[in-house]
Parts: sequence; structure tokens; C-alpha cells
Amino acid sequence: MRLLPLRPRHAGNLVFIYAITFFGTLYFYHPIATLYYQARGLDYVEINSLWAVVVGVMAVSEVPTGLIADRIGRKWAIVLALALQLLGEIVFVVADSYPLFVLSAALGGIGFAFSSGCLESMMYDSLKLGNAAHRMQRTMGLNGAMAQLAGITGALVGGYLSQDLTMNSYVYLITMTIASVAIALAISLFLKEPRRTTDRDAPTALELLGSGVQLLRANRQLRRLVVLSILCNPLSAYLLTFYQPYLLGVGAPPSWLGPSLAAAFLLGAACSHFAYRLEAWSGVRWALLIATVLPGLLYLLMALPVAPWLAAALFVATFGTASLQKPIFSDYINRHIESGNRTTVLSMISMFSGVYVSLMGLLTGAVAEASLAATFVLTGAVVVIVSVVFRVAVAQEEGG
Repeated sequence: MRLLPLRPRHAGNLVFIYAITFFGTLYFYHPIATLYYQARGLDYVEINSLWAVVVGVMAVSEVPTGLIADRIGRKWAIVLALALQLLGEIVFVVADSYPLFVLSAALGGIGFAFSSGCLESMMYDSLKLGNAAHRMQRTMGLNGAMAQLAGITGALVGGYLSQDLTMNSYVYLITMTIASVAIALAISLFLKEPRRTTDRDAPTALELLGSGVQLLRANRQLRRLVVLSILCNPLSAYLLTFYQPYLLGVGAPPSWLGPSLAAAFLLGAACSHFAYRLEAWSGVRWALLIATVLPGLLYLLMALPVAPWLAAALFVATFGTASLQKPIFSDYINRHIESGNRTTVLSMISMFSGVYVSLMGLLTGAVAEASLAATFVLTGAVVVIVSVVFRVAVAQEEGG
């Protein structure tokens, strides 16, 4: 039995996208990234600022790159994104000063901005052409699982090959990552552009942007979904920054760091892949509530003083369950967007999300200087409060 009832041409797209996601996120140097930065002479302030550069560049570039993608096509936008990502990694491996690291981060940010929404749009349009749009949650879940599996592979292999903590091993892992991104770039050349409803009479960039703004203004349900998806963001990237001092702070041995990260990615892969079953089990309203509230509650539990084994379990559970959100929100949001400007609208949403994540990163980083527990309380409280308020507001409207 075929996994997806699609024409071979578009089913092939999904296979290629899964492979691109795996190799494009197979980063072998993640377990030693901070150590590499320090070996190159960067301090913690400079290291933390590089992620802000990535997010900031993505936020500024989201809409322009989304407009370009809708004009030139998803395929060539993805190819360009991976080419920029590859260039950024090449700069990263030879960088020996802060400005070069900033350049590497900026190139990566632009590349990520180009890819933001493009793979998602291509998946949805390929499914739609095959009369299988209802399988978007399952497809997005499997794609997310591929990214999580890449994270597991990178964490285990990278941790094993860098045990000597030398510059040679760091450079070797980065070189392996460059090769992986190059493979993803090569695979992207085999993608087939799905036919879109606006191919014959393509709108201008301003028309695409205007229609995207009008859609968000006019569609109240879409607007609520966007706000909920942004404010309930579990900030997984920052959790990866904090989990090491968190575990070591409660007395966990350093040897737990790698396996804990791999376990977190493994649970994330399972949650991403099977997220579509949550709606079938609980319904739309409860699926949204569970997917948003659960990571928030786990964040709050991480603020409590616990035994090392329980701290590791809480980290794995928090990071893993955060992966429930993407497939569910992606499906619900895409249902409200037409094919012709899908990438533009998704890029606008990603821009808003990037601004929020960047600001929250600065805030949680400042709070973490005083207390990691306070950071977990802040993150968890925001997620839980927004989720509950949203649920109550919807219930009141339906009751009224």
C-alpha cells in the first residue's frame, strides 16, 4: 500500500523533500559548537549574539524571499536556500574572527528565510494535486521526524568523534556537515515544481504581499491560529542552550549530555510523526490545547529542584513534546491559504514568529543570568497562559 495516494511525479517530490530535510539538518558539530566558538576566541556574549543575527536576518528577509519564491518557484528558491546555507558553513569552518562568524550567520539566516515556507508549500501543493491535502499533518509530521532523526544522528556521531576535544576534530565535524548540506543541495535539483493556480496570470510582488496582508486582516480564524502559534512557541533552540547547565547544575554527569540530547530528538521525531493522531483522538480544539499546554507545563516542572535522572527525563519530555505543534499548526494554517501566495503568507508568519523568538531569546537569556529556574517559569507561564486564554475566548464565542 502506498503511503500517499499521489501521482508518481509529486510523490517523488515528497521523497526528495524528506531527503533534503534529513541531509540539510544533519549537523555533526552541534555537540561541540560552543567549544569551537571558544577555541576561535569568542566569548559568551558574542556566541549568543550569533543566533540573534540568524533570527534577525531571517525576520528581515522572510517577506522579500517569500515574494521571490512565489515568483521564481519553490524549487529554485529551495536550491538557492541550500546554496546559501552551504556557503555559510564554508565560511564557518574557516572563520577565525567574530565578523566572519557574523557573516556565516547572516548567510545562513538568508538561506533559512528562503527555505522557510518553500518546502512546506511544495509539500501541500503536491498533496493537493494528488487529492491528498487531508494528509498534510501526517506528511509534515514525517518531515519533522526526518529532521529529528538527523539531530539524533548528528548528536551521537558528533559526540563520539569529538571526545578528544581538539580543533582538528571540530573542523572534521564541520567538514562532514558541509558534505551533508552539499548532498541536500544536489537532491534539490531533482524537485519538480507543482502546477499552481496562478501560473497563467502571475500577480506582482506587491499584489502578493497585499493579498497576504488582506488575508490576515480578513480571516479572523487564521489570525488567531497565527497568534497562538507564535506566542506558544516552546523556544526549543534556547532549550538546547540551557539544557547543559541545567543538567550539570542538578548533579548529572557530563556523560549524560549526549544521550539526553539524542533521546530528546528521538521523542521529538515520534511526536512529530504521530502528531496527526492527536486530532483524531481528541478533536481540533483539544489537539491545539494539548500540543501547546503540555510543553509549557513541563517547562514549569523543570524549574523545580529534582534528582538528576528526573531532570534528564523532564528535558527529554519538554523538547520532545514541543514537536507536536508544528505539524498541527501547519495543517490548520495552510487550510486558510490559497496556493498562489502560500509561500508569501507563510513567510510573513515566519517573520512575525522570528521577531518574537529573537526578543524572547534576549529576555530569557537575561533572566538565565540570574536563574535558570526563573527562565523555565517565564517560558512555561507564557505558553500555558496564552493557550488557556485562547481556549476560553473561543469557548465564550461559541457559547455566545
